[in-house]
Amino acid sequence: MKYAVWFVRLVFGGWMVPAGLNHFIPLFPQPQGAGLSGEVFKALFDSHLFDMVKAVELLAGLCVLGGFYTPLALVVCMPVSFCVFWWDNPLSGWGSPANPYGQAVLICNCLLCMAYWKNYRSMFTLRAKPRTLGADAPPAAAQPAGA
Repeated sequence: MKYAVWFVRLVFGGWMVPAGLNHFIPLFPQPQGAGLSGEVFKALFDSHLFDMVKAVELLAGLCVLGGFYTPLALVVCMPVSFCVFWWDNPLSGWGSPANPYGQAVLICNCLLCMAYWKNYRSMFTLRAKPRTLGADAPPAAAQPAGA
């Protein structure tokens, strides 16, 4: 299982780093999209939100590849992964050549989030109480859902 997670991390990070870096240092032509996806691209680009998307891709890819704050990077990158999926599938057309790439990005992100589930488990506490600064363990009353 460990090697499967490493492989998915390599695929996911290996896609995210060049995709994010390409915006700041041109490595290959940036797909512009056509139809609805082209309009979304133009809106993101004109509003400079595309800069943020590419920065998130780059930083998340580096974190996932390097193993630094991986669970946080995966959660931060999930909206970007979903938008890539949406861009490559419904907006570009389900039969577009980019279809498998959009699906692969979202599937990789979801699989990695499931692999790091133990890191997210405490966020699903039914009745969470705030911790005191410097406390080592959560209060006894706070139990994760399903525990």
